[in-house]
Amino acid sequence: MKKALSWIAVAFFVFYIVTQPGDAANLLRSLGEGLRDIATGFGTFVSNVF
Repeated sequence: MKKALSWIAVAFFVFYIVTQPGDAANLLRSLGEGLRDIATGFGTFVSNVF
């Protein structure tokens, strides 16, 4: 069941990229910026602790 759900998620993601490439690029850019912000905040926290 878990493997089937994984394949469905991958298929949906590929379909989304093919049908909405601009929106998919914006989504990935937003996710990347969010991860960068989290990493920056974590780095600042660790720097302030030590």
